[in-house]
Amino acid sequence: MSTQQPRPDHAVTNPEPPRTGVFNWDPSLSRRGLVLTGAAAVTASAAGCSWFSTDPEGEGAAGGDKGLEAPMLAERVEAGDLPPVEERLPKEPLVIKVAESMGAYGGTWNTAITGAADGPWLWRTINDGHLLERSRDWSEIRMNVASAFEANEDASEFTITLREGIKWSDGTPLTTADVDFAYNNVALNPDLTQGVPTELCSIDGTPVELEIVDDFTFVVKFNSPKPLFRDDMAAGTSGQRFTMYPRHYLEQFHLDFNENADQESLDEGFDGWVARFTSKGNLWNFLWENADLPTLLPWSCKKPISDADYAQFERNPYYWKVDEEGSQLPYLDEVRFNIIADVETMFAHAINGDYQFHSRHFNDNAHRADAVDGEANGDYTVVDLDSTYSSDMNLAFNMNHRDAGLRKVFSDKQFRIAMSHAIDRQELIDVLWNRVGEPAQAAPRPESRFYDEAFDTQYTEFDPDLANQTLDDAGYTTGSDGVRESADGTRLEFTVIVADDALLGTVWVNALDMILDMWAAVGVKLNIGGQPRENWQNLVNEFDYDLTVWTGDGGYIDETISVYWYMAAGPGGGSFFGRQWSEQYTLGTTQEAMVAEPPAFITEQWDLYDQLKAEPDEAARDEIFKQILAIAKEEFLAIGTVRGQGAWAVVANALKNTGGAMPENPTYGTPGPAAPEQWYLEA
Repeated sequence: MSTQQPRPDHAVTNPEPPRTGVFNWDPSLSRRGLVLTGAAAVTASAAGCSWFSTDPEGEGAAGGDKGLEAPMLAERVEAGDLPPVEERLPKEPLVIKVAESMGAYGGTWNTAITGAADGPWLWRTINDGHLLERSRDWSEIRMNVASAFEANEDASEFTITLREGIKWSDGTPLTTADVDFAYNNVALNPDLTQGVPTELCSIDGTPVELEIVDDFTFVVKFNSPKPLFRDDMAAGTSGQRFTMYPRHYLEQFHLDFNENADQESLDEGFDGWVARFTSKGNLWNFLWENADLPTLLPWSCKKPISDADYAQFERNPYYWKVDEEGSQLPYLDEVRFNIIADVETMFAHAINGDYQFHSRHFNDNAHRADAVDGEANGDYTVVDLDSTYSSDMNLAFNMNHRDAGLRKVFSDKQFRIAMSHAIDRQELIDVLWNRVGEPAQAAPRPESRFYDEAFDTQYTEFDPDLANQTLDDAGYTTGSDGVRESADGTRLEFTVIVADDALLGTVWVNALDMILDMWAAVGVKLNIGGQPRENWQNLVNEFDYDLTVWTGDGGYIDETISVYWYMAAGPGGGSFFGRQWSEQYTLGTTQEAMVAEPPAFITEQWDLYDQLKAEPDEAARDEIFKQILAIAKEEFLAIGTVRGQGAWAVVANALKNTGGAMPENPTYGTPGPAAPEQWYLEA
């Protein structure tokens, strides 16, 4: 096992399920520092004016015709089951501007997931609780759970103030005691956490120093400048590191606070206190085994997935955001995630009008025409999403393969170039992309400030003669059965693993079935190993695969975050071409002995990325990232295919305030930044 210090990567939400038994931890400021206050963001509270005043000139005084809270909560107040709404909201609630119109309370948002491994859709739709948040267009970082966020002159220390009066969904106040617990008892506990979260480490991997000032103020101290910490605190689960572990509830499961935790866990059927804590305390536990976990989400779990054929989330009576009239959000009473493993069955429900909003699994080119045709009957609208992917399907050969022969082949740049020239991308476009799309490599999109046309288009020309010649020149000879082999006798026969229940799984399998014939024409035999997402994820995490495919994340919006097509780093476990190298960079260690030491260009990119993360000037960071991209371009680490039209969403005509088109991006977390808490159903 390597013991090198970790070299933390940008940490964002991990779109994949965590490894069993541990929490899998999945980017500007001037040198003068920056103070963000509630007034500078979207928080508002008129001086000397209560949110609950009956003065019509007060901020949100009347709450419109809808009142200040949902009828279902007002009934509980009347029955004595809940305190009045003014006691449930913080001192200065966060004000959310509605996208189109003031809403109305009530109704259910029906959507669907394929099963327990489809937890990312939960995270995309009902997530909240970050210290900071991104605006809908991703251009602005604003206050959220934090009411103030101040950096010192060199951005090595950050003083953070929690919004006073925010409560967990069970009514218990959120304080810095929760922050202390999340950091010292979870993040720093090696039994619970596989490597300290990278956003909570200095550039050299040293964990931060946490200073608790008072009940609502704490200081995060790095040993060197960390200007991108602000971005981290507005991204994915990174921004929830301090605010997703309710201490008052979770102490009972933690050995540091309950000496009987281990035995109690065994008595309940767990194999120890760590397993029970993980099950009870992981906010994004994809099985949602524990509906009792207090959260800061707009809707709290009422019925776990494990209990039925759907998961139900009901409005959080202590949710801490209001609309501009002072009415507590969310507008919708509940969100229901129906469990439908078969994508075609899920699509049939969609065109029947059974979902209020859905943009996952079936929203590819193959289903678009039928979805548009069904708009009138289903009383919904197909809303285009703006693609941010470099290409809809990137291919990565595993340069960390345990087999030395295959590892040598996959690490051969000339081999990868030949395989790219052997793909007829126009045929893929004509057959599978409805004749809408363009050839593209795993490179930033034209909309990106990092766009490089030469990088985007290199080796995309379909030229089997050139592919054959390149393979010949590289020493790959053709055997009697037409399949090539390397000079050391390694047969060029590979299996591509595919998550066939992923967003574009069906299209990927069909595309690979066509590529299979294209590569056969140049002496390479491809087998297709389609399988459920969870199985695919396990193989990838253990780097036990020949090659795989995935969407071209990092094409636009999140180029410097989702870097795993450009270097051996990034969220979700890192690059598919160098999974173990990524693990080494992020954690400073690997699951097993390194199968291949990283070449010089990999470590050069790591050094550049470390420089980027410590650089306070955005323009200078961009120049550093261009150097990283130049290396990726030269080394040609992954193969892109087709940049298509983009995904789409089914939106019920009765659902308001969605705001129309939005980016489709896993880092963005579509549709989360569109603030589903202010969506409502028109009667």
